[in-house]
Amino acid sequence: MTEALQRPDTAPTLVTVAPHSHATPRGAVTGAWIMGQLDVAAGLAGRKIAQGDALILSIKELTFHAALAAGAEFAIHADLTRRGNSSFNLFLSAWAEPDTDCTLVMSADVVLVAIDADGKPRKLN
Repeated sequence: MTEALQRPDTAPTLVTVAPHSHATPRGAVTGAWIMGQLDVAAGLAGRKIAQGDALILSIKELTFHAALAAGAEFAIHADLTRRGNSSFNLFLSAWAEPDTDCTLVMSADVVLVAIDADGKPRKLN
């Protein structure tokens, strides 16, 4: 599924700049920072789909495809791939856009669950 990925035409869920403060001595941003951004993007997309709070239940697959250079524009797209009674899957793809090039940095299949005010699973609308 990840071999021939192209950047989605839809608007990204999250756009930011890869920070120099999280870069290794060689200038690549750490995977931990990228995974933090995945969490934020999944939460933002999940909230819209669930029409309320949603939490990550599991990350079924996470693949790093390329290094992310500090200072690069970083965008994450989220696509709904499965919708159940209270849970759903998002396919997240993260892209670096330093200038005019676009490079796939990370992709993941994430399972989220809609929750109520008490943190218990609830039925999706």
